Amino acid sequence: MLHDPLTGLPGHALLLDRLEQSLIRARTRGTLVTLVLITAPDSLLDAAHALRAGLRPDFTVARYRDTVLAVLAEHDFGDGSPIASLIRQLVGESAQIHWVTSDGDSAPDDVIATAESR
Repeated sequence: MLHDPLTGLPGHALLLDRLEQSLIRARTRGTLVTLVLITAPDSLLDAAHALRAGLRPDFTVARYRDTVLAVLAEHDFGDGSPIASLIRQLVGESAQIHWVTSDGDSAPDDVIATAESR
């Protein structure tokens, strides 16, 4: 499913495609990609709205699983900690947040598996 009917956000398939494209750009341009997975304990719709309203328009906010949202961000330097911190502020301290930053040398499935295990 390309778009999630509940949230209107990109769905799992579109997230995977965007992640793959972001990793290719990171590899060829020397940039970085951060993937953040968010399990909000409160309303998924409220969290989705807060993320869309509070993040840069070029970040992808998607529904990854039933109760998990994802943010995909491309950036020039550093790690994903500032992005994860901003997301925590937007969705609340009680949200579970897992993130990983890649330079593009990992496959999309490996990036997701790493984020899920943190």
